[in-house]
Formats: sequence, C-alpha cells, structure tokens
Amino acid sequence: MFKTQDYQLKLILFVLAFALYANTIGHSYAWDDSIVITENPYVKKGFNGIPQLFVKHNSDYKADKYGYRPITLLSFAIEYGLFKESPKFSHFMNLLYFAILCLILFNVLKQLFYQYSNLGPFLITLIFMAHPVHTEVVANIKSRDEILALLFSLLSLQVYLNYLKTNSTKYLFVSGAYFILGFLSKESALSFAGVLALVIFYAHKNSDNLKQMRHLWFPVLLFFIAFIILKLSMNSSNGKETSQGAGIFYESGILGNSFFYTDLMNQKIANALLLLILYLKNFLWPVQQLYFYGFNQIPVAHWQDAIVLTSLLLHLFLIYLSIYYYKKKPEISFGLCFYFIGISFYLHVFRTLADTMADRFLFTPSLGMSIALVFALLRLFKIDIGKNDVHALFQNKKQNISNHALHTSFKYLFIAVFVLLSLKTISRNKVWKNTYTLISTDMPHLEKCARAHNYMADELKNKLSQNFEKKTEIDMIEHYLKSIEISNESYYAYLGLGRYYLQIKKYDESIVQFKKMIELFPNAADPLYYMGDAYLNKNEANKAIPLLEKSLQLAPEVLITYLTLSTAYAKTQNFEKAIQTNNMAKSKFGESAKIYETYASIYFEKNDLNLSSQSMLETIRFGADAQLVYKIIIGRLQFKKQDSLAAFFYNDGRKKGIFGN
Repeated sequence: MFKTQDYQLKLILFVLAFALYANTIGHSYAWDDSIVITENPYVKKGFNGIPQLFVKHNSDYKADKYGYRPITLLSFAIEYGLFKESPKFSHFMNLLYFAILCLILFNVLKQLFYQYSNLGPFLITLIFMAHPVHTEVVANIKSRDEILALLFSLLSLQVYLNYLKTNSTKYLFVSGAYFILGFLSKESALSFAGVLALVIFYAHKNSDNLKQMRHLWFPVLLFFIAFIILKLSMNSSNGKETSQGAGIFYESGILGNSFFYTDLMNQKIANALLLLILYLKNFLWPVQQLYFYGFNQIPVAHWQDAIVLTSLLLHLFLIYLSIYYYKKKPEISFGLCFYFIGISFYLHVFRTLADTMADRFLFTPSLGMSIALVFALLRLFKIDIGKNDVHALFQNKKQNISNHALHTSFKYLFIAVFVLLSLKTISRNKVWKNTYTLISTDMPHLEKCARAHNYMADELKNKLSQNFEKKTEIDMIEHYLKSIEISNESYYAYLGLGRYYLQIKKYDESIVQFKKMIELFPNAADPLYYMGDAYLNKNEANKAIPLLEKSLQLAPEVLITYLTLSTAYAKTQNFEKAIQTNNMAKSKFGESAKIYETYASIYFEKNDLNLSSQSMLETIRFGADAQLVYKIIIGRLQFKKQDSLAAFFYNDGRKKGIFGN
C-alpha cells in the first residue's frame, strides 16, 4: 500500500501532524470552548439539537454571539451525542481534522503546481504544519472552525482545478458545495472566492485576458451566495426575544478591538498597515504567541509612526514583487497574493471584528506565505524543482559537487527551520492545557491589556474559592484594579472586584465599586442589584429597595432580583409588597425551592411561624436537602423561643429518618 513515494510522503505528513500536536489530546476545555460546547444549549442536546444548529439565533446569550457556523457546531453536537463532555475526544478530533487537512493540502499543491516535482508541495505542507502560530487553532477546540473552513475550501479548490483542466460542469457543482460547507464552518472562508479567482489567473498565466476573465463568473457567484447567507444570518430575528430583560451586559467593543470605533478610512488604513507588519512578523519570527490582543495591547496607529511607514514601504515592495514575478516566478507571486487575500478579511477596513488581531486569523493566510517562502528559497538555492523531487534532495544524489553542496546547504537549513518551528509548537501546545495555564503564561506579555488583567483576576478568584491564600487574593485585586486603570470600560473587572468584596462581607468596599459602576454604566442592572444586596446584608433595607426596584425595571426576567427585593420589603415590614413581589416571581418563573424559601423568610419576618415552616417544607419537593430544611425550621423556632414546636419538628424529622434513628 505504501510502495509509491506519494503514499510514503502522505504517511510521513500524517504521522508528523499527530506527533506535533499529540500533547494536546490530554488537555481540558480551555478559553472559549464554553461558547461552543459546555455552555452551548444546542450542542448539549446532542443529536436532538442538530436541527437548531442550522437556525441562526441572535439573542444576547453568549452561545448565540458565535457566528453562523452550523457545520462546525454539527461536529461538536455529534461528539456530545456520542461522548457527552469529553475534551480528550474533542482534542483528538481536532488533531485528526488537522492531519487530514495537511494531506488534502499536499494533494492540492501537487495538482496546482503539477508542472513541478512533489518537492515544493511537500516542503510547503511541512512549514504550514509545523508553524507555531497555528497552535491556537489545533489546541483550542473552539477553533476547529478554522480547520474545517480551510479543509472544505481546499477541497473546493481541488475540484475546481479539475474543472479548469476538463471544462466539465459537474465539477462546478461539487466545488461550489465544498465552498459553501467551508463558509458554513466559518465565515472567513468567504475570502477563498478570491483565491479561486487567483487560481484562474495562475492556471492561465500564459493565456490572453479574455480566457482568464470568462472563468471569473464562478468565484463571483460563490462570493455573492455566501454574502447573502451572511447577511441573512446577521439580520435574523430568531431568538432575540429570549434574552430580553435578562440584564445581559456586553462591554464596549473597544476592549476586544482597539480599533472598534475607528470610522475614518485614513485611520483604518493606518491600522491595517500596523496589523499587516505584525502578522508578517508573527509568521517570519514566531517567537511569541498570545491568546488575546485586546485593548490596549495594540494601540491605534498613526501615520507618523515609524512602524506604519515601514509597513507601507514593505508591503508596497511585496505588491511590486507579486506583480513583477507574475510571469517570471508565478508561484512566488501566487503565494503573496494568496496571503493578501486571506489576511484582508482581518484588517478591519470594511468590517470591524470583535478582536484586534489573533493568531488564529493567520491560519489560512499563512498558507499563502508558506508557498511564497518555500518557492523563494528553492529559487534562491537554484534547486531545479522540475527534476529534483523529495527523494533526490534528501537522499543526497550527486549530480555534481557544487549541486550536491547546494542541496546539502538547503537541506540543513530547511531541517533546522522545521525543527525549530516544531519545538516551538510542541512547547506552545502545553500552554493550552487549560484556561489557567493559558492566561497565566501569557499575562507577563499582556500588561497593557485590560481584559487580560480581568481574565487573570477571574482565574485567581477561582483558585481562591478552592484554597485561600493571602498572596493570591492580593494578586487578584491588583489585576482587577489594573484592568480598571487601563480602561474605565472594564465593566466585568469592576463587577468581579465588587462581588468579591460582597462575598467576603466587606460590604462598604463592595458598595464603593458598585457606586462607580452605576455612574459609568447607568443602564446596567447588575451593579444596582449587587449594591442593593450589599445594603441588605448591612441591614439597611431602606437603601437596598430603590436600587433593587430599578434593577428589576432594567432586567425584569431575573428571578434572584424578585427574591431579594421581596426579602428587602419584608425587612422593612412591608409584607404586602413582599408577598406580592414573590407571587409575581412564582407566576413568571414557576414554583421552585428558591421561591418557597423566600416565602419562608417573609413569613418568618412577619412572625407567622406556621406558614414560614410550611413554606420551608415545600422546598423539599424541589430537591432541597431535607435535613438542612428541618435544621433551618428548628433553628428559627428556637430563635423565636418556640421550643415545643421546635421539638415537634425534631421528632417529626426523626420519625421520617431525616436525623437517623
């Protein structure tokens, strides 16, 4: 089976792909995997949720903020249906899809550059495979959308090349189907319509312009079909009402993208030039990868910045090369144009994205740069890529001494580059083990990033909940404050710090945080609620009530606000309003343990111990711990000096086996 060289090379590529990313298989869910798996209500239905994956929901819930990517979500739903929450299996599948992608890439490159040996396609695939900038895509389960989008796009290209060779229209339908599957995996596959157009010019580089132009209708048609699907999904009203009144607050977009509010085209171009040189640097010198580049990690660019002017000159030179070598060295030109087409989607010129930049954004564009780089090196070392295949190069066939020396120099250079890239990739994989390892490892390089400090503080808070250490608490507070210092828009840093103070009963400190929040975010329900809760815990219910009432007006679909407000009314002896508010909650949300627990508290304040006890007993129907319920009832009765009634409930509990024999 593995006798031919191509089969041997494919086996090598497949094994290498697994070797490079094998250390990700044992990883946990990390970063934003929750959006597509652990907190995605449609995926968690498994096979039963599949029909809903093809309906675009546009509510304010986090899962619905994910783009229209039903094919990617379908893969997660199938895995969930088979294995439930199994990060190891999902990581394995990410790696399998990536390995398959590398094999398809090798096939496509051989077909695209058919006039040469398999040397170029093999080396390009190796560079693409080993590049550490791709660790986010393979090691982060959520980023499977990048893998599937490129995989289907390459299949579309492969079939389209058959069409250009045979003019058989059957290939157009298959190519179009693969393209749509890629687009439904991630919207950025839309840019591959430009790649298909580029392939037309490359395939007919020696033909007249008319012959080239007559094929352009197909990628143009695919672009418009995908664009229409994109617009329909963005304008969908499905599910919008489900999150109304839930009090969901989204921070300013600038915290994710420093360029979010840039409107002037002049400024957009300056920002784009800054991003272009940063992406180019990350490809050519991948010594550092980061999981996030939010505000103010990459500040807004200015035309007088040296880096912007350098980028302008550099990219004008690259554009000149791509034009100049279109006929002489078309493979280099093709690779550069491929890169520019792919990266253009992420420059925020025509559409502003949620993130300033991301390593995953370089996944598809880096293929173009890999093509240009490998062919440039092969030509630099004057290796005849028409005659020298992989076997000839690495088996040291001596045609003459100088040629052998040249091949040897190239071989050792390439091996050194591949090994260094591979070692960096394997090392970076470890960082994606879980959310804490990811955020804590990158934190020293993200000192200017507001959200990075907030994320770090949240992770430290999680550690505190498991094991309290004073140093961890100090570090957590410092990160929250640093996030706020970088940007007053850091809503969740304020909220996280205020809630922590509330949790450890430092009510005055928490009130200070929530008061600032109310000034900065007057239409947000959360700070009003938590400030009211803090006052309630301070036994200042009169101050709590107006805050809780306003929070309820802003977010009338939040159960806990009704319950806390009912309790506050009861504390001020306004029992009619307390019961009325709790009745509203019961009518709106249905019966629950929390509803009856609040009734019990209201009646206890009212000194109606019978109704208080009966209400507390009702919570058992909804799964409350019976022993704990009886202990609360007995404790309250003893507090009110109703010892005989307390003894009755104690004996009743013993008879029912709640307190044992």
